Amino acid sequence: MQIDLLRHGECEGGAIFRGSMDVALNEKGWQQMQNGLAELNAGWSRIVSSPLIRCARFAEALANNTGLPLERQNDVREICFGEWEGQSVERIWREQSQLCNAWSRAPDTTTPPGGEPFTQFRARVLKALTTLEQHYPQERLLMVTHGGVIKLLLTEALGTGAAGMMQLNIGYGFSTTITVTNGELMHEPFGKGQV
Repeated sequence: MQIDLLRHGECEGGAIFRGSMDVALNEKGWQQMQNGLAELNAGWSRIVSSPLIRCARFAEALANNTGLPLERQNDVREICFGEWEGQSVERIWREQSQLCNAWSRAPDTTTPPGGEPFTQFRARVLKALTTLEQHYPQERLLMVTHGGVIKLLLTEALGTGAAGMMQLNIGYGFSTTITVTNGELMHEPFGKGQV
């Protein structure tokens, strides 16, 4: 199974921790996603999307334009940042620098206050991948999702572990391709954006 991954674009509200917050794309965000989509080779049999509107609205529009079936997959939503949700990234890093640094070095052992533990996040995203492979083993899918999900999948494919996630720069509208074979992830050459 091949999965083309597309990150949502820039959202309303500025530089905040969004996580599980349902925040819409701004106009620039829609264009970033169109640009990211253009970097992919199409040929999809279906679209899979996070249910959060910054992913789902674009996926719905694309499904309507292409006639492709759309599957909303709750397990590919972004990690929940708990008390950091809706807060300024700059302010949280300034006021909680020790915790933020620990979290950025070892997200698998440090969790934002009230946030979703990394082990739960990883388990649900990989469960979603297993389910998709069981249902669509020979298909090419487009997954419209979040930066954290894409970082997780790439570190799984690259074998770099949780600490490697924070070394990846997955910009708005980033796109790339992974292959899943019997639960094993491999990555194709990186697409639009920097890693």
